[in-house]
Amino acid sequence: MLSDTLMKNLNVQGLCDDSRRVKANDLFFSIPAEGADVFARNAIAAGAVAVVAETVAPEGLTSKWIQVSDVRAARLEAAKIFYKDPFAKLSCHAITGTNGKTTSAFLMDAMLTASGRKVALLGTIKNKVGDVSVPANLTTPGLLDLFAFAAKAVEVGCTDLVMEASSHALHQGRVAGISYKSGLFSNLTQDHLDYHKTMEAYFEAKKLLFTKYQAADGVSVINIDDEHGAKLCEELKAAGRKVVGVSRLGVAKADVKPNGVVENTEDGLKFDLAGFGTAGFGADAHFETALCGDFNVDNVMLVLSWANAIGLSKDAMDKALATVRVPGRFEKVWNKNGVHVVVDYAHTPDALERVLMTARSLCRGKLSTVFGCGGDRDKTKRPIMGAIAEKLADKAWLTSDNPRTENPADIINDVRTGMKTEKFEVVENRAEAIARACAELKDGDWLVVAGKGHEDYQIIGKTKHHFDDHEEVVKAMANV
Repeated sequence: MLSDTLMKNLNVQGLCDDSRRVKANDLFFSIPAEGADVFARNAIAAGAVAVVAETVAPEGLTSKWIQVSDVRAARLEAAKIFYKDPFAKLSCHAITGTNGKTTSAFLMDAMLTASGRKVALLGTIKNKVGDVSVPANLTTPGLLDLFAFAAKAVEVGCTDLVMEASSHALHQGRVAGISYKSGLFSNLTQDHLDYHKTMEAYFEAKKLLFTKYQAADGVSVINIDDEHGAKLCEELKAAGRKVVGVSRLGVAKADVKPNGVVENTEDGLKFDLAGFGTAGFGADAHFETALCGDFNVDNVMLVLSWANAIGLSKDAMDKALATVRVPGRFEKVWNKNGVHVVVDYAHTPDALERVLMTARSLCRGKLSTVFGCGGDRDKTKRPIMGAIAEKLADKAWLTSDNPRTENPADIINDVRTGMKTEKFEVVENRAEAIARACAELKDGDWLVVAGKGHEDYQIIGKTKHHFDDHEEVVKAMANV
């Protein structure tokens, strides 16, 4: 289809598949879609040297048109040529699942770094090449952006790439061209059904990391306490793949499980693991971290099992556990005078339940939560989250999250349909809701501000406004 010679003859200086981002001398890939001809003309007007498309050239564009049978395959081929196949020069590791991806990716990055490797990180909170970080726009970028990122990582000497692989990216083939050395599966709970429609389709998208994009000799590390994880583990083992099954609950067939009781306090976690063998670990595999909560036991166990499977040292694991901090993931923003306020990204039913259960287990007084649901997203989870908040918290403050183009009041009403009591207050303005919730806190009380975590914005309509839960909590507590 495309060749290095052809691209040199065209003097291609860049690759692009979004007509709004075309620069002079870019080669533009016209992905089949409504209005594709208009996008192609816009790309040429913006300076593209040629358009690669599956359709016949529109009138007047014949000289700048390359017709192919599969534009996505052509795009991948061109990316490998233009960026010099960077993924072949990196050890690539990915984690997928509904919850826990960001914390796990941060831990993976920290353990590889502690092992002396130079790491590139792609995720929800930030993208990082070595020591340089930039904010992330998508959990998993588009294919061409991924190749450009990987090329930069190779250029500065990175040896490994750690990334969160979203179900959208896997389903849309954004990670084509990557052969992962390892893949981790955290869990599967309700989310993104506005896109995938059913949980089975959602699961099939996640599975692609292991069945389509992972190297044949790669290792899969799976949380088998999750029913979908258990199913995936069995399928991969039956296919002869290298798989490590991990269970916090101590399932008999697990390869890694706790050895004894997990100590879980507001100061963090302490536990031993069985299934690591003795090499490098002495009599047992004992670990400690400031991260807390059952959900973090899952995350930490999963990543430790991965680190052990790829041969990282106990020292590297311990160093990472001692230093890693994850913004907006059960982040203790305030813990003075017997009052505790936590900010967390929890925006799915399972995540909200896990965060509230953790706070409840540590709380000596009353537990309250401030949360909302995002607009223009899966509406079916809203009443479920309302029911969870009502069950686990003494009081819920129902407010806006990112309403986008929906009416915030309509979103809140959807949440309320899952609640049978009056253990809630509706305060549509999020800053006001946080302030009022903080004002009611007494000694021994906990407040969980859920839904936005690390985000420093709120999307109202189609506009982003600065908004940071962390900042609002500090401001509110200063006035209490």
